[in-house]
Amino acid sequence: MPRLRLYASNDRPELHRQKRISMTNEEHSEDQSNDQRARWDIKYEQGLPSLTEPDPFFISACERFVTSSLPKPGAALDLAGGLGRHALWLASRSWQVSVVDASDVAIGKLSQAALGLNVKLELLVGDAAEFRFEPAHFDLIVLFDHLDRSLFPRIVSALKPGGLLICKMSLRWDSGKSSTTSNTNPLHRNELPSLVPELDVLHHQERPVRDRGVVEFAGRK
Repeated sequence: MPRLRLYASNDRPELHRQKRISMTNEEHSEDQSNDQRARWDIKYEQGLPSLTEPDPFFISACERFVTSSLPKPGAALDLAGGLGRHALWLASRSWQVSVVDASDVAIGKLSQAALGLNVKLELLVGDAAEFRFEPAHFDLIVLFDHLDRSLFPRIVSALKPGGLLICKMSLRWDSGKSSTTSNTNPLHRNELPSLVPELDVLHHQERPVRDRGVVEFAGRK
């Protein structure tokens, strides 16, 4: 796999940077990782509204918790950020946002969207697990629809004191039924708060959605 590389748009190089993260696939084979990335590339090519519009829970969490806790925009990290539906929202409100995603298609489209909106983003191509988390670096970390349990201790470490995590993902609602989630080992009910015990829980809600569940979480360090 290619090593980390720096990229700047030929049109407006000052607006954002794009890097490539070297990936090492410790838990999955390279073929599995490539297949999963290819499936997401197809979804991103389609540009589905659910992948381009900010999630209602994200907007609600920002209004309820971010605005009151962090009145001044700071540094934010959007892990597995896809087409940047949340990163663009934050950047348009003067946040300094870094986005990590494994899909070249997503990052390419996000690059163009950032140019169109005249906002600055740091774009990184690679798996979220390969991101170098610096201790106490971010005021806000956003993680939607990407489960890697090994990330959570590093996420907590990367938050500044008073920093916030906004997270939403699928979970197994009924252990006796199969789930449509693409993750072979989805979260269990009430598991998410146990993965970030150092955070004060500001919001935690779980609910069934068709044959699976969804968990919404906001916590403060």
